[in-house]
Amino acid sequence: MRRGASITKKWVRVLGWIAVGATSLFFIQNGIQKLAGTSPMVEMFRELGYPDWARFAVGCVELAGAVLMALPRLTLYGASLLSVLMLGAVLTEFSAGHGFEAVLAGQWLVVVLVTAGVRYRVLSRKRTKENGMRQ
Repeated sequence: MRRGASITKKWVRVLGWIAVGATSLFFIQNGIQKLAGTSPMVEMFRELGYPDWARFAVGCVELAGAVLMALPRLTLYGASLLSVLMLGAVLTEFSAGHGFEAVLAGQWLVVVLVTAGVRYRVLSRKRTKENGMRQ
């Protein structure tokens, strides 16, 4: 019985890191598109009323967050950074009257918030365990 639980826990961890990797790849791809100035990204930022420098800033934050998320010790920080960014995206799209786009950004907000929450919980348990060993 114990062995089965161990295998399940291992697969949950593997699937979690696959989800983190896929999320990182999405944000890397999106960040590169913004930095490269692809026409859909340029049009989107102009339609939302943002200057070109904002597109570059968002692209850099997306790339930084994606790289941080891919590094196990920094996943919490990357997910937190991307959470703030995606909250801004949801609010921007919603205030512009783009309901569908706000929902899409909201989905990514949920993904990065769940990632941050899970990583925070894992790190908290690890710290508690380490503190218990020291005493």
